[in-house]
Amino acid sequence: MTKTKRLSNIDEASALVQPAYGDLLTSLEGKFKELQDALASANSTKPLPYYKWLDFDYLLEVNKGSKALAAEVLKHGYQDVLVVGMGGSGINSLVLQNSLKEFSNTSPSFTVQNNLDPSSLLSRLKSFDLDSTLFVFISKSGTTDEVKRNIATILNFWGEGCEEKFAKQSVFITEPAREGKANTFHEIRAELKAKTGVEPPFLENDPNIGGRFSMFCPVGMFTAELMGLDSDAMINSARSVFEDFSSASSIEESDVAKLAALDILLSRQGYETRYSMVYADSFEALNKFRAQLKGESLNKTGVAATVHLPGLGTATHHSDLELLFKKNNKLVLEQVYYGKPMQDHENAKSLDCLDGLVGESNHASLIKNHIQALFGYLVENKAPVIQTCIPEQSEKYLAQFCMQDMLVTIVQGGLQDAEGENKILDLVIRQEEVEKYKASLRK
Repeated sequence: MTKTKRLSNIDEASALVQPAYGDLLTSLEGKFKELQDALASANSTKPLPYYKWLDFDYLLEVNKGSKALAAEVLKHGYQDVLVVGMGGSGINSLVLQNSLKEFSNTSPSFTVQNNLDPSSLLSRLKSFDLDSTLFVFISKSGTTDEVKRNIATILNFWGEGCEEKFAKQSVFITEPAREGKANTFHEIRAELKAKTGVEPPFLENDPNIGGRFSMFCPVGMFTAELMGLDSDAMINSARSVFEDFSSASSIEESDVAKLAALDILLSRQGYETRYSMVYADSFEALNKFRAQLKGESLNKTGVAATVHLPGLGTATHHSDLELLFKKNNKLVLEQVYYGKPMQDHENAKSLDCLDGLVGESNHASLIKNHIQALFGYLVENKAPVIQTCIPEQSEKYLAQFCMQDMLVTIVQGGLQDAEGENKILDLVIRQEEVEKYKASLRK
């Protein structure tokens, strides 16, 4: 097996907290081995509940249906695709659209409605030719209130008599129908069939895959195919990250486990915030994805984890620096950038006063004059800084980074579990436990 390329450099940050970091890795060796064995069962005939997203044979098999349906609907030549989902059900498509589609100017165009904001939805509907729009509705339970309300808004906006067109131009992604469990998506499909004779297709989201971990099931891979991305390559790239984790002979050999352990230690030492500074507009949705993944999974009472704070954006780093240069602010900085973006520009001669810019690409200048300069400053001033370089802007490396982050999240919970218990891991991954925790906070 070929080891995947290292994405995140933690050498300088971990060096600042030695020998405590080395001692922590040693103390977690036994728990690391337990996690390896437990997660390996995701690929067995009896996987652990809620780890179906690590069963890559299953993901590749179910992806056949996503690819076939995507190929079929693309024959209709839609100008626009509107994806409607909340939280994890929408953020995966948003990551794919922003990271790999938004700046490619190819057809069809993609829009993700990941909220209940009527102004944005109505404005978007007004800009579409609805007769040439594909609607993709995603909800794990099929009962998400915001998604149901957005569906009603679309039907109201389109107007009376639109039901048959709506049925023909819609795809639903949800759990399979189950006796005694409400699912509005299946009720909508049944009612449309009864009224129009057309039943919209649906793709099955396994009940054991929660929204935060659903990138590589139909929730993410169907829209990936609609965008012209290689979904099988994405699943296999994600698999390579899991195989690296599974085959590591010790915790010291696992990039995933070391990232998780470093965050645990920094949190215990009083570092509350991990500030993620991204250097491309096409990273902004990925930053939101990571904030939701880590926030909903790790930021709970009794779990040691820094809070992932997305940076202000790619145009305001001068403002970000004011936060970073304040002494003793207990802030961890993570820099996220591409080694090779989809497009770059090397300046040729234009105006005489711009001659100093000729000959160096904008991306090379970004790395040398901004990313590495800030990195060097923080290392010199003994502030923890993590560098994450995604080698190129492609579905392969995007998939690897997303899987790395998903694995780090559950490993970080699992490494903190007491011997023989899975209380923290359950709180991190099991959707029922997550919902119970959120309900207790609301009370």
